Amino acid sequence: SRVFSSAQYLAANIQKAPVHVIPCIAVDQLPVDPPRHVWPGLMGSILPAVWSFQLALRARGLGSTFTTLHLRRGDEAAELLGIPADIMQVGLVPVAYTIGTDFRPAQRPPLEDITHWEQW
Repeated sequence: SRVFSSAQYLAANIQKAPVHVIPCIAVDQLPVDPPRHVWPGLMGSILPAVWSFQLALRARGLGSTFTTLHLRRGDEAAELLGIPADIMQVGLVPVAYTIGTDFRPAQRPPLEDITHWEQW
């Protein structure tokens, strides 16, 4: 699929991005193994901030993408960067100048194929 090939390309080329931003959340106030319903609230607080950051980058001629590819080795990243144990990495945003400015909306499935009303 297109998403999988894009992820493979990113994994093979991520080191070329001159800047990597790692959005994080402090989790020191959470219980050990918090219930599943807690996580959407945490992500719901940081992902809009990441999106705003990405829009600001675009306005300045920079490109970025949000990925979680590095999280399988997140402990190594935390050790390398000195990220404390009570801080959770949410993802990684590689940042670079874009090649060209010919951008267009991504191809998406029709809304009626992915929207569910009243039931799944």
